[in-house]
Amino acid sequence: MSALDKFGKFMVTNFREKALEQNEMLLKGFLKGKAVQDLQNQIMALPESEKRLIRRVVIDLLDTAMHDFLFALQDSHDRGTGIEITVDGENVAKVSGMLHGEHLGEKGWITRFGRSV
Repeated sequence: MSALDKFGKFMVTNFREKALEQNEMLLKGFLKGKAVQDLQNQIMALPESEKRLIRRVVIDLLDTAMHDFLFALQDSHDRGTGIEITVDGENVAKVSGMLHGEHLGEKGWITRFGRSV
């Protein structure tokens, strides 16, 4: 696996998928933490159509946040500000040249490494 794909898999698995799993636990009423109980109870009272909307909103927010984070990394590399991600000795922004597009499309990281949609 290339350094770029290794980073992509790490991002999708540890950023996007974990957040989606947390959201599903919340939507199904499975979370036990006291701090989330009020929110969870309110969500559990919603009709399924509104829960589906929440899922869509969360996916959109996560994908936008991932895009913006990757764009910021690419921009930092391009401007030489000192923020870099190195995987197996390779600078992923340098290898990619357009890091903020790597997660998108049929051959993107989300499709290849994600479990949730």
